[in-house]
Amino acid sequence: MPGIDREGIAQLSLLETALWPLKGGPRNVATFDTSYKFKAGTETRQAHVSVYAPLGLQNIDEYVLWGLMGMSLSRTHPDPVLMATPYWIIQQLGMSIGGFQYDQLRASLERLAVVAYQNTAFYNPVTQQHERVTLHFFSSYLPTRGRGADVDTDRAWRIEWSAMFFQMCRTTGGTLLFDLDLYRELTPAARRLFLKLEDRFWRSKRVFMNVDDLTINGLGFSADRPLKKRKFDLTACIRELRDHGIVELGRGHSDPKDLFLKRGKGLYVVQFFEGPYFRRPLAERTTAKQRAIADDALYQPLKIIGVDDAGIRRLFKQCSRGLIQRWIRVTDAAMHEQPRGFPGFKASPAAFLMDAIQNGRMPPDWIYVHEKEYERARWDQERRTQASQESALREQYAAERRAALATFIAGPEGQRHFTTYEATFLDFYRVVEPDRYRDAARDAATGKIEREHFQFPDFGVWLLERHQPTLS
Repeated sequence: MPGIDREGIAQLSLLETALWPLKGGPRNVATFDTSYKFKAGTETRQAHVSVYAPLGLQNIDEYVLWGLMGMSLSRTHPDPVLMATPYWIIQQLGMSIGGFQYDQLRASLERLAVVAYQNTAFYNPVTQQHERVTLHFFSSYLPTRGRGADVDTDRAWRIEWSAMFFQMCRTTGGTLLFDLDLYRELTPAARRLFLKLEDRFWRSKRVFMNVDDLTINGLGFSADRPLKKRKFDLTACIRELRDHGIVELGRGHSDPKDLFLKRGKGLYVVQFFEGPYFRRPLAERTTAKQRAIADDALYQPLKIIGVDDAGIRRLFKQCSRGLIQRWIRVTDAAMHEQPRGFPGFKASPAAFLMDAIQNGRMPPDWIYVHEKEYERARWDQERRTQASQESALREQYAAERRAALATFIAGPEGQRHFTTYEATFLDFYRVVEPDRYRDAARDAATGKIEREHFQFPDFGVWLLERHQPTLS
């Protein structure tokens, strides 16, 4: 591969299918189901994938996910905790610096943090077997201003990778390294095709793919979109990749349309030829070179605390990243969150941090109390949010139940029961409630049908069926 200034790292099994439809955004059902075929010895099997994203996903989210993984794994000693200011993250992603980008990054992290991914035949590079896997990507911890809800963009954000996902990405044969700058230049569909082809070009210089499977399962085009239009969109992706030298035309081809081969009625295969991009002379990856201390994710948090460059260089040389991150977290909380029990800085925040690290001090008791209070407040907020969401879901459940009951009563079986029960209740309510006996009889007949004949799932079952990820 050519030299890479910014590297992205993608997990290979996740590249088999699209993570979310290309149109992006929330869906009526918060789950996206897809599948792919794979070889197990001489046998062809099918894996079913289900991605649960209650907030939906946007096209930028894959760019952020693979960019963050590249940042975390590019270090000599990869750490599952990435602590950095949003300014540094945006800079490393190659995005423009501005208020919109901070909001965009925050929203992307929050969408990705709640994603659950399921695969019935995920290739585990650790065991070298296909396994049923359910995993999350990471958890995000974004400090707020005071005790409000606004995220503080001047302080360090913390991203903690899921242990299982991080291990699979660290293992040889589990990930794909790619040029993040080139990836950013491509359109969303071309990005996905670029990664799929880069993976396959390592094994063969000529690749064949089924057009239906590639466009729907691999790239995320809508299955409702006609094959003719999907072929047109795929051709546009091929032209885009050809402009960057990622693919090229074969002998005798004059246009990307010539790459499509008809194998039957409505059945097409597309062939890809490795482009000159992958044949450039091997160069040392620039990210593998020793970085300046200013490029390190912990540099800005330490500078904000007040540590000078000489002190930062000494910390990086002598101390583990985990130890530095722990005391950045303690000092940052002492500076911004007014924790109970903190007596104040004797000299300065920088002196407090350097003294603690260099003398091997234990974290103070107040930080444990403070973090428990923070987690309790966060849990209360999540509980209030969930209660609000559950209230809305119960209203939706009640509306769907009423509509289903009305449909049942309007049908042949429901009408038969209703006529029988209404006639019985009319005689009773003429005596009990003469002023409204017809309405009372109708209500009573409806209630009896609902109790004895109408079937509708309980709220918990309905919620699982409608709003939780399922495997095909």
